[in-house]
Amino acid sequence: MRLFSAAGCPYAQRTRALLTALNQPFELIEVDLANKSPEFLAKSPTGAVPLLDDDGFVLFESAVMNEYLAEKFAWKDAFDADVQRRARERLAMKRFDDVLVPLFFRGLKDPSATESNATWKKELAFFADTARQSKPKSLLGFHVATHWLRMKWVKPGSEFVQALQTACGGFLDAAAAQHEIESTNPDREATVKLILAKFG
Repeated sequence: MRLFSAAGCPYAQRTRALLTALNQPFELIEVDLANKSPEFLAKSPTGAVPLLDDDGFVLFESAVMNEYLAEKFAWKDAFDADVQRRARERLAMKRFDDVLVPLFFRGLKDPSATESNATWKKELAFFADTARQSKPKSLLGFHVATHWLRMKWVKPGSEFVQALQTACGGFLDAAAAQHEIESTNPDREATVKLILAKFG
């Protein structure tokens, strides 16, 4: 199993951390995002990391990859046992990526971005309600932990970060404190510099 990754990418870290948690050996291939190899580009329809090559079976998109790995290796705690809660966890993961993460990064350039989004408090409430009922060591926990760390590294005192932390209780910090997350963390200072150069 080969994982094409980039150290600072929170999406790629999700899958590195999960493979570590599942005790699955894998070959880690670091992708230079400024100079992507022909091998990587030949496999990837998007040119983005992460990309998983499981003996010729290629997947991209970290959420899909992680669910595949959880199912392949029979991780019973990946989602809640209740079918409706499982659906909510999947939806929370999608809305986190589609709404909450972009909103945070837009807020780095435009502090009014949060308040100008009419539905952000509803999105936050839905996500937080789901998170509080979920286990940090779950697919939802691995999904959000890597972005949560970067939010706290870059702008811990922002209204957005404070609201998210308060609403979710201890879920986010517990997810980020997992050994598998901490052991795959990138260099904090370098990561903050990259984020601020791109979004700040």
